[in-house]
Amino acid sequence: MKKIKDIIQMALPSSKIQNDIQIKYNQCGTLRPINISELSLTISMKKKVLDIRQQHDKINIIRDNQKLTLIIPYRNREEHLKEFLPALQNRLNEQNIDYEILIAEQNDTKPFNRAKLLNIATLYSNPESKYFVFHDVDAMPTLLDYRYCNQTVKLFNYINRCKEYEKYPQTVFGGVTLVPKKIFTDINGFSNNYWQWGKEDDDFLLRHILKGHMPLYDTSGKINMLPHPRALLSDSQGNVSTKKSILKNNEKLSQRNKKIFSMFKRGLLNQDDDGINSITDYTISSISAKNHIKTIKIKFDKSL
Repeated sequence: MKKIKDIIQMALPSSKIQNDIQIKYNQCGTLRPINISELSLTISMKKKVLDIRQQHDKINIIRDNQKLTLIIPYRNREEHLKEFLPALQNRLNEQNIDYEILIAEQNDTKPFNRAKLLNIATLYSNPESKYFVFHDVDAMPTLLDYRYCNQTVKLFNYINRCKEYEKYPQTVFGGVTLVPKKIFTDINGFSNNYWQWGKEDDDFLLRHILKGHMPLYDTSGKINMLPHPRALLSDSQGNVSTKKSILKNNEKLSQRNKKIFSMFKRGLLNQDDDGINSITDYTISSISAKNHIKTIKIKFDKSL
C-alpha cells in the first residue's frame, strides 16, 4: 500500500528535474547520454528517478557487429514505403549490417497502434538478432549509424522537414530508436494502450529510466521527414479527413493517451503489467517474406 503522503505527491503538478546527475561514460564516437533534466515529473517520481541514477558509477558503451531486426510500424503509406525501403537497405548494406526487416502492418480500420504493432513484431523476429531498431516509414536516413550498441540509442539528433536541419529534443524518443534485445525484454517493451497518436514514445523513454537503463542519443544523427498528414487529421486510410466524427474521435484518443502517460509518470501504473508480457486481442492475417524483408499483417480484435 502506498503511503498517503506519496499518493498526495503523485497527485501534485509536475515540474522539471533541475539538475541531472552526471554519470561517467566512455567516449564512444558521437553517442552521449540523454539529459533527463528535460523530464517533467512529480516530487516522488523525481526522487525515484534520481535515486536510480545515483546507483550508476559509469555507463559502458560498446558498439559491435551483431544481427539486427529492424521493425517498421505501417499502414497505408505505400508511396513512403517505395521511397524508404531502397534508401534504408542501401544504408544497411553500406555499413555491412547483418539484418532482417519486419514490416508490421496494421490490417484493419481501427485506430492505429504503433507501439502494439512493434511489440507483436518482436515476437516474430529472428532468434539470432541481438537488437532492434524501431523505424518510422517517413524517417528517411540521411546520416544514421545502425551498428549494434549495448545501450538504447535514439539514432538522430537533427531533423529536416523543409529545407534546413534543426535539433530535435533529446527526450522525444520516437522516430528511429535502437534497443538491445536484453533491454527491451527487461523494460517489458512498449505499452499496448496508446492508440492513434502521441505519448507512446515518452512512455518508452520513462520505462528505460525506471528500470535503471541510461538511454543515449547520437549527436550527429540526421533524418529527413517525408511529408505526411498529422495523425489527428487523418482517417484510417491515412487521408486528411474533414469529417467531424473522425477528428473528434482522434482528438479524444489523443487526450486519452495524455491521461495514461500522466498516470504512468506519477507512478500510478506499473510497466510490469503492460507490455510484451500482456499482448492480447490480435490476429496475424498473413506473413510473407522476400529479400530480407518480412511483412506481418496484424489485425486488432478490439480497439481499446
